[in-house]
Amino acid sequence: MTSTNDPVGLTLASLGAGSATGAAVITAGMILFRLLPETGNPTEAADLGFLVITVSLLSGTAAAVAIGWLLTKGLRDMWRRAVVGALSAFGTALLAALTMPIDMVGGVPALTTYLVALIAGVGYARHAALRAASR
Repeated sequence: MTSTNDPVGLTLASLGAGSATGAAVITAGMILFRLLPETGNPTEAADLGFLVITVSLLSGTAAAVAIGWLLTKGLRDMWRRAVVGALSAFGTALLAALTMPIDMVGGVPALTTYLVALIAGVGYARHAALRAASR
């Protein structure tokens, strides 16, 4: 395993990138849920909405853990990488919890703006993690 001279910077940037990635996936699922067409059959609409929300929550959490784990490959200890992955999942839950009030206040346009901000945050945090890993 390689070692980095800035493990704290690498850890924090990887945590931010993982959390923002997971929240972006969940926010995209929420936007898709809000754009689902209204159907005459409430059971059919509820099943499809439940499926969209469930898939976005599970895939967003998995993406957060994976990004947190993969970006910290410069750390020597595997348990530290695992902790970053777990904290990324927790950060995803915190950031994804903001989608509900954002949706209530501004609807789909506000959710789209939040999604763009999350994607920008992912790019910045990933860049910072790669820069910290190369030091």
